[in-house]
Amino acid sequence: MSMNYYGYEGNPMMQLPIDAQVVPRLTKKDQDEAQEVAQQFCKTYYETVQKKPHLVAQLYLQTPVLIWDGNPILSREQIQQFFEQLPSLTFNLMTMDAHPANPLAVGPRKTYIIKTAGLYRVSGPGSQKQFSQDIVLTAEGSNWRIASDTFRTIE
Repeated sequence: MSMNYYGYEGNPMMQLPIDAQVVPRLTKKDQDEAQEVAQQFCKTYYETVQKKPHLVAQLYLQTPVLIWDGNPILSREQIQQFFEQLPSLTFNLMTMDAHPANPLAVGPRKTYIIKTAGLYRVSGPGSQKQFSQDIVLTAEGSNWRIASDTFRTIE
């Protein structure tokens, strides 16, 4: 067999270039903490988007990445402007899942990956639309901030 790009035989997605023994094991406590932090953060996030959109940018790091329906927004200032210009939104969160990010990928800073899905409605008459959202949430001092956020309307 020939070697692939990663120097391994076979499917590169099936083999990792990391010794499996150095990957930290996640405990139930880690998972439970991720869920608890995510639930609290999502409550704050969606309430802020709905009721105080002028404050949403404060939930992001100074150098975040937001992709909203394929449109990149790459600074806290642009995020502030974006949410202030959006029409009023109402969210109905249907599902939420979270897990700790691998510290080998993100470093020692505590980081969670949050996946949400549900329905949202733009102010005024109109039907609800489905959405999914992926948030990378990281600790910044004693606060949680969004490092990366991908929002997608499902049509």
